Amino acid sequence: MESDWLTQGPNVFEFEEKLAHYCGAQFAVVVSNGTAALHLANLALKADAGSKVITTPISFVATCNSVLYAGSTPMFCDIIPETLNINPVAVRKCLRSNPDVVGIIPVHMGGLIADMEALSEIAKANDMWVIEDACHALGGSWLDSKGVEHRVGDCSFSDMTVFSFHPVKMITTGEGGAIMTNNKQLEEKIALLRSHGISKNSKDFKNDSDGDWYYEQQVLGFNYRLTDIQAALGISQLKRLDSFVEKRREIAKRYLNELKNVTLPYQHPDANSSWHLFVVKIKDRKAVYQQLKVQGIMTQVHYIPVTQQPFYHREQLKNSDSFYQQCLSLPIYADLTSQEHSKVIKSLWKINQNC
Repeated sequence: MESDWLTQGPNVFEFEEKLAHYCGAQFAVVVSNGTAALHLANLALKADAGSKVITTPISFVATCNSVLYAGSTPMFCDIIPETLNINPVAVRKCLRSNPDVVGIIPVHMGGLIADMEALSEIAKANDMWVIEDACHALGGSWLDSKGVEHRVGDCSFSDMTVFSFHPVKMITTGEGGAIMTNNKQLEEKIALLRSHGISKNSKDFKNDSDGDWYYEQQVLGFNYRLTDIQAALGISQLKRLDSFVEKRREIAKRYLNELKNVTLPYQHPDANSSWHLFVVKIKDRKAVYQQLKVQGIMTQVHYIPVTQQPFYHREQLKNSDSFYQQCLSLPIYADLTSQEHSKVIKSLWKINQNC
């Protein structure tokens, strides 16, 4: 607060460098929120008007909304019932009748990494790009088929990866987001788009400079900047990220060990989820939700399939719709106390037996 910078300043660039280093990507561009990150990622990949982008209906609406912002049309492919992530088999089937698809946006639902090798293979075979919506998954990792470990955000099997720093996410800057990439041209374009399309770098000027004050608007951009204050918070939070993730994993482990009367979330043996969400499947979901609420235990439903939203209202997808009928997200966050955790487990066990 005592520095010379309140808006975009040195903390922004330091946060970007440290975030890129943590994830193992070459570049990071931080922006005002995760939706802005998704929007700019779509724009940077030049999704032409009339083109289509495949994504999953089990996500927050920002994922598919960002496709519309960029002028494309979202197409929805069903999920794998166990992982809750987009099904590569469904993607292949969709492509057979939709040759105008230009990209895929998989979502790492709850923090569990989607099948990025399969999706990357599909994208390369069909000249498509891939944006990972990893807003749930910062701090997660996985092993590829060769046994090589990848941190979410290294973009080894995608063009870009998007994060959110909303208060409920793995780390927070109040509001904020980031785009990771290993492509210098994409990084430069996103950095330009986040600040009104304005460049102050004389090396990029189209016209002759009039002086030190000179700048150029070169494309139509947006005010999607992250402030220096927020970036300073992000730097501090990033130091604690591993401890936050470890705490979530401890909570998840206890749920997995002690909850036996609900369908527990699947974990791939070669993936370390960041456990942004702990989603169980439970009969009489509404009754259980209400009874837990009466006891002061707040749960949530993630997500209503986007295909059921009035704005989209598309063809229903069997696995996604079936999942929505039973899904319930239990409390999982770094500050959850042992006593609170025990109350959730005991209450759910008792209520579910009576429902």
